Amino acid sequence: MNKELLNNSIVKAITIINCFSNEKPRLRLKDISSLTGINQPTAYRLLTTMKEFNLIEQNDSIYSLGRAFLKYQGIVINSMTIRQVCLPFIEELSTNLKVNVNLAVLDENEVVYVARAETPYCMYGYFHIGMRRPIYCTALGKVLISRQPEKVQDIFKRGVRRYTLNTITSAAEYDKELENVRLQGYALDLEEWANGVNCIAVPVYGPAEEIVAGISISGPTSHHSVEELKEMIPFLLECANRLSTRLGSSNGTF
Repeated sequence: MNKELLNNSIVKAITIINCFSNEKPRLRLKDISSLTGINQPTAYRLLTTMKEFNLIEQNDSIYSLGRAFLKYQGIVINSMTIRQVCLPFIEELSTNLKVNVNLAVLDENEVVYVARAETPYCMYGYFHIGMRRPIYCTALGKVLISRQPEKVQDIFKRGVRRYTLNTITSAAEYDKELENVRLQGYALDLEEWANGVNCIAVPVYGPAEEIVAGISISGPTSHHSVEELKEMIPFLLECANRLSTRLGSSNGTF
């Protein structure tokens, strides 16, 4: 990247936007300055400018991201090539198995759902495009991060939340879990993210044999027991292999 071509003010504005997160969605001016290294007068001036375009909202002395980003999220997701390519495949799988099928990608330390194929036979669960979930306690997260042990270590160093009694909170235990994922070619989430919900996921590969996405089937334990989920593995893997080939991968294995 040629840094001489970068506009310094825009770089600083983007740096400010990026300091907001799910863990820190609301920040004071001094917090923003501390997180970004931008002095308070400059940060204040940039925040004020972004407020004019609804990119930033302010409530008393607290700043948060503005509503304008809701518009951009839908535009970005709908324009994603991987979503356009994969949607017919997961719709076919959903129709054949009579289950809801999700497509997700990795965004830093979160799973982002970019497409969903639904069937009238499965009317349970709340999902929306753009929804985010943790990496470490979801089946999709496990397949997406399975080749990135350094990211796993970073996540556990910063501490993880226990969502259920089944949530893995030990880095060593999670490493073993990812080794199983790499060996078997799929990942399970057995009530790790939410009580009463099971999930299975498989990876989708790109032209460099990198994992570019994951597809999953999830639902209440009453509909998706471990045995029932495992019966769907061949169909999920077949769909993922076809998708990988469509995206330019020469093989669909770990």
